[in-house]
Amino acid sequence: MDGKALVMLSGGLDSATCLYWAKEKFSNVSAITFNYFGRLAQEKQAGARLAKGAGVAEFIEVDLPFVKEASDFYNGRLNKQEPDTQWSSYVPARNLMFYSIAAHYAEYLGAKRIVGGHNLHDVKFFKDSSKDYIEKLNALFKEGCLLCDGQAYKILLPLSELDRKEIITLAMKLKIPIEQTWSCHREGSVHCGRCYACKLRLEAFRSLGLNDPAFMRS
Repeated sequence: MDGKALVMLSGGLDSATCLYWAKEKFSNVSAITFNYFGRLAQEKQAGARLAKGAGVAEFIEVDLPFVKEASDFYNGRLNKQEPDTQWSSYVPARNLMFYSIAAHYAEYLGAKRIVGGHNLHDVKFFKDSSKDYIEKLNALFKEGCLLCDGQAYKILLPLSELDRKEIITLAMKLKIPIEQTWSCHREGSVHCGRCYACKLRLEAFRSLGLNDPAFMRS
């Protein structure tokens, strides 16, 4: 597929898979990442490494110090009855903000596709990652885009129907440097192996009979 694409790149396995997927599909690929409050240094470094390794046309870093995860906003005192540990990383209107900023850059870059890495599991907790939510954003973008020459940019979700095992399989097929990705939610030089993101990732690799290269690197 010809044309330009802008990939939402965090530094994790899902966004890295999207980056390399886009490189196969589009002739010109840029990446955008968001430095919100308390973003882990390792995650930032992973995103920069992946962008450089993939040879993106442009790597855009946007500082958003006012955007905080729930655990930071409430200074670690978030009280929820639900046991789901993902509450700590919840950000109100996260995707509304992030995709709107990406759309701002996409319009100036002439990128007709914005690629997001939401997977089959995300929507179970993060409601703003559903295909229905994203389609509503696409409809709004179509109405508001004035520099698009009749063809507005559109968000694509190549992983939306894939579970973690299928994403790993695709990542290996695309020859992604998995060892360079970062998924851990705790600061440190290596993956902790104990946070919910690490546990889910390790479980997926083990279910495939594989060792996670990122943990082997650690």
